[in-house]
Amino acid sequence: MTLPAVPSSLAHPPSASLRRAASDDQLLERAVVILGAPRSGTSMLGRLLARHPDVAYLVEPRLTWKWGNDAKSDVLRPADARPEVRAHLRRAFASAVRAAGRQRLLEKHPSNSLRMGFVDAVLPGCVFVHILRDGIESALSIRRFWQQHARGIPRRRLADRWRELSWRQAPHYVREAIRRVAPRSLQGVVGRPVWGPRLPGIEQMAQELDPLEIACLQWRTCVELACAYGRALPAERYLEIRLEDMSPETVARILDFARLPPSPEVLAGYAEEFDPSRTQYHRSAAATADEAICRAWLQPALEWLGYGG
Repeated sequence: MTLPAVPSSLAHPPSASLRRAASDDQLLERAVVILGAPRSGTSMLGRLLARHPDVAYLVEPRLTWKWGNDAKSDVLRPADARPEVRAHLRRAFASAVRAAGRQRLLEKHPSNSLRMGFVDAVLPGCVFVHILRDGIESALSIRRFWQQHARGIPRRRLADRWRELSWRQAPHYVREAIRRVAPRSLQGVVGRPVWGPRLPGIEQMAQELDPLEIACLQWRTCVELACAYGRALPAERYLEIRLEDMSPETVARILDFARLPPSPEVLAGYAEEFDPSRTQYHRSAAATADEAICRAWLQPALEWLGYGG
């Protein structure tokens, strides 16, 4: 489990004795889970809320979430939160909060958009903040990440994953690692590497579809599943915001929804973390053919969410 360093100016931890005394249940009460399709602003929102002195921010703990379900896609069900899985995840998350000297868990991972029922079973009573973005803009950005990040393993990410990996998980990720480091000349043998939320059948998609088409499917599946589950929850547990509508007022609304005290550190970080000119950066430069591909895959969802223009 990897946690970012806590700036000393933001650190207001309780005493060591109080941290040790807090139970796992207390540390995980009303955990804040950031949802959203990839490249929709989840990282920006996570960095912003991580400035709050009460929260311990976990950045995409992918292997932790997959513990016990490594052979499956990221579309996990409540039934996949078997007792041993639930116990392991809760122990890992609570330990991370305790180690950071904080009081609340803040976590973000785009793949959690595909498994909200599973997350709910692991962290009952958690609150979901779902950030939406224009699907064409997101898909174009997702494709760029497929092109630039599907191959190779950055040293920082490798160190993070190594610390997160348990011995029983290792066999499940050997083939993935080989695909990421193998030369393109061996792609026909080892398969094409993949990036982002692991939809069911994504390896076959990578062989047959254009990366932009896969990006569209990733965005649409994440958004539709998250909206369907989240909108059925009580209002005090699910909040939808739009990247295009981000403002200091939106940030204050999120803090109030999460029942986090007002934080000057968070509000002061808004201008540093959010650049409104970037919300339509990719779409404005997209080729006509690329936008046509996106609309062929996304138009119904775009219209449903009010992005149909």
